[in-house]
Amino acid sequence: MLRSAVPLFKALAVTLLILTIGAILKLGQEVLVHLALAILMSFALSPVVTFLHRIGLGRGSAVGLAVGLALLVIGLIGYIAYWQVSVLAGDLPNYEATIRQKIHDMAGNPQDRSVFSVAADVIGRIFEDIQKLSGAEAAGPGLSRVSVAPESNGLLAIFEYAEPVLHPIAVLFVVLLLAAFMLIEREELRNRVIRLAGTDDIQQTTAALDEAGQRVGRMLLIQLAINMGFGLAIGLGLSVIGLPSPFLWGIFAGILRFAPYIGAIIGLLPPLLIAFSFDPTWMSFIYTALLFAVVEPITGHILEPLLYGKSTGLSPVAIVVSAVVWSFLWGPIGLVLAIPLTICLVVVGRNIRKLEFLDILLGDRPALKPEEMFYQRMLAGDPREATHQAREFLKGRSLSTYYDEIALEAIRRAHLDIVRGTVTGPRLQTLIESTEQLVDALSNVKEPIAAGGDVTAEAAAAFDAVGPDRKAAMHVIRPSALAPAWRVETPVVVLHGTHPLDHAAAQMLAQTLTKYGLRAQSTPLAEAEALDPDTSGPPALVCLSFVEPLSTLHLRAYARAVRQRVPRARLMLCLWQDTDARLLAELQKKLRMDIVATTTSTALEYAAAAATGT
Repeated sequence: MLRSAVPLFKALAVTLLILTIGAILKLGQEVLVHLALAILMSFALSPVVTFLHRIGLGRGSAVGLAVGLALLVIGLIGYIAYWQVSVLAGDLPNYEATIRQKIHDMAGNPQDRSVFSVAADVIGRIFEDIQKLSGAEAAGPGLSRVSVAPESNGLLAIFEYAEPVLHPIAVLFVVLLLAAFMLIEREELRNRVIRLAGTDDIQQTTAALDEAGQRVGRMLLIQLAINMGFGLAIGLGLSVIGLPSPFLWGIFAGILRFAPYIGAIIGLLPPLLIAFSFDPTWMSFIYTALLFAVVEPITGHILEPLLYGKSTGLSPVAIVVSAVVWSFLWGPIGLVLAIPLTICLVVVGRNIRKLEFLDILLGDRPALKPEEMFYQRMLAGDPREATHQAREFLKGRSLSTYYDEIALEAIRRAHLDIVRGTVTGPRLQTLIESTEQLVDALSNVKEPIAAGGDVTAEAAAAFDAVGPDRKAAMHVIRPSALAPAWRVETPVVVLHGTHPLDHAAAQMLAQTLTKYGLRAQSTPLAEAEALDPDTSGPPALVCLSFVEPLSTLHLRAYARAVRQRVPRARLMLCLWQDTDARLLAELQKKLRMDIVATTTSTALEYAAAAATGT
């Protein structure tokens, strides 16, 4: 009973751990937010410090100059925002007449009770209530509202007036001071983290820390530059439109762009409201909406992918979930910090095996291996999606590599499940039909060599998993290079066995050879009469293709039958299983085969050499 309850205990322990971490983050918000800001600030300034140190400045001087530049930029932005707010506050009372006129125009005919008319009435009543709240009528007829505030004097009064201004300034200096110390003691802090994480695998821990610092630092700097450019473009555009305090809304929109997805939308609302309020016509409102509709896509879909790639390493779902979680824990500042903090977690998960679940849950890399995803799609009867991903893969790798590293690997796994009896009946039929449909769909591929172009995250991860193409898979054979015996209509015949997946594997081999300039056809062994010489000439190469052959005796019998029909043809045995090289050599000797291949690349390499005489 205890053994059966272990999964439940593990689930409870994980839940308790998550709740404990959440409580610590929530209760320690005041300290942890400052620490997180300081860490991210140190990441952002680290490339600057490295550059200054590289050109000859000392560590302390480089850190001081970098922190000073950061303080200067923040102060300049704060001053511009304060100046623009002051101008806006003086102009607000002048917008009342415009707002009332637009509400009246929206209401239109009092007899017309459309949705817009009702909404305009509601807005008008709300505006009137707001006006009343500022006067004596708010307390009722004949009454006046009197507020009595406790008397403050001396240092207490000074503190009350200064606290709203001093608090953010103090937070800023604390964060910058922490960031400066982290930059100065960067190597020492890294060594202490490695010591805490354990010295059993220093290489992995060092790689995790370096990747986190480089990726987050580079991303923050580039994102800061992009968002500053975005805010400047919005400010200049609003200035041309004629909106009051345009650079205030540019700064506001640039800061909010750090928040994923919703930041740009929230940044649009205040300038739209101001455009609605100050311009008697609707032109400023329309131009403001168009400005955001043009600048945001250019920034998000052109500049960001160009400067730091299409992905931050996070899945779209992880971005949304992290934004919700961090904003729940730390409020608006958590929304801004969500992506950088989550990137750090993903990097740690990718480099530290015990924390790999973080990369699986939050990262944008596929959770399954390429061959596992292929097998799953075939079992689910989804060859269309598999074909789409195959075409994405073929942008960066060859057709032969795709079949060897993904499709045939999946066939090997499927063979084991068929032998164990776990894939039978309708599911086996679905697997066979889906695989054959995929191969038929790829027959439309014009070139078997990598076509190039932008690829999906799944294809990029598959490239890393399978490695580069083999040399033979990178060149198509020209007809003029073929030896005379290979210039017949069908120089290669692939004979396959009766295993449920033999036909699909033989089709893959035949298609690969054909695409590379050696026309081949796939035929069951039961129809071996296709080997009889016809008017076009006998085949130059015969391939015996098996996912799992019956025995050596059967193979010897098949080889003997082929030699009797086409004695001058070369003979290749294709076994689509991972087999020891020594066993393959023994099998080749016993059967007197010209070659035994376990991949289409090996078969292609041998066939190309034989066909061209090289």
